[in-house]
Amino acid sequence: MQLSAIVITRNEEDNIERCLTSVAFADERIVVDAESTDKTAQLARDAGATVFVRPWPGYGPQKNFGRAQAKGEWLLFIDADEEVTDELQQLIVEAMTNPDKDFYWLRIVTVFLRRPLWHLYGHNPRLMRRASGQWNDAKVHEQVETNMGERIALGDTHSAVLKAPLMHHSHPTIRSYLDKMHRYTTLDAEEIARTGHHRSGRHIRPGYLMPLWLAVRQFLKLFIYRRGLLDGPAGWLWCVLSGYYEFEMGRKYLAKIDY
Repeated sequence: MQLSAIVITRNEEDNIERCLTSVAFADERIVVDAESTDKTAQLARDAGATVFVRPWPGYGPQKNFGRAQAKGEWLLFIDADEEVTDELQQLIVEAMTNPDKDFYWLRIVTVFLRRPLWHLYGHNPRLMRRASGQWNDAKVHEQVETNMGERIALGDTHSAVLKAPLMHHSHPTIRSYLDKMHRYTTLDAEEIARTGHHRSGRHIRPGYLMPLWLAVRQFLKLFIYRRGLLDGPAGWLWCVLSGYYEFEMGRKYLAKIDY
C-alpha cells in the first residue's frame, strides 16, 4: 500500500465529506475522531473511511495514533476543514513515485470569509514517509520530527515543498475565528509558560509591553512583508485578527506566570 490519508476530527460534519472526497486517490483513508457529538464519524464511515473513536489527547498524540494504524508507506495528514486540490494531488503522486526527500511541505491557502488569501499562505510538513518520522506531543502547533528527534524545518535537507495549494476552509465567520482563537491562545500561553519559547522557536521575555509588541510585529509581518494588503478587505482583516491573536496569547501568558 502506497498512501494513507489521515484526518483527525471533532464535530466536523460540515466539512468531513468534502475533505475525504479530496483524498479519494489515497489507498486508505483513516479518520481519528475525538468523540464527536454530531454525525462526523458516521459520515466518514459512509464515505468509505476507516474510523477510530477515542478521547482527545492533544494534536500530536492524536495524529501519531492515526500513524500507528496506517498501512501505507507514505502518510498524508490533513485537517477536516482542508481540501486537496487537483494540482496538489498530482504533485503528491509524483513525489511518492520519484521521491528525493522523506518529508514534503504543503502550501496551505486559507479561505477566510469565503475568500482565499493567496498571499498569506503558510507551509506545513503533511506528507511523510511512514518509517522516517512522527509528530511531537505538543498540545497545539505540533511539529514533525525525524526518528532521531530532529525537528523538520522549512528548507532543511530532509524536506521539500510541493507548490500547489491545499485549501483551508477555516473560518466562514469572524465569530468562528474568535472562538478558535480563544481556545488556541490559551494552549499557546500554557506552552510558552512551560518552555519559555514562542511557537516559532523565539525566546519570549516577559514584559508589560510584550503582548503589544507581539501584535504589532505579527500585523506588519503579514500585512507588508507577506503582502496581505494585496488580498483585499478579507486579507486586511486577517492581518488585524492575527495581530490580536498574538496580543491575547501574550496577555494570557503574563497572567499565567503572575507577571
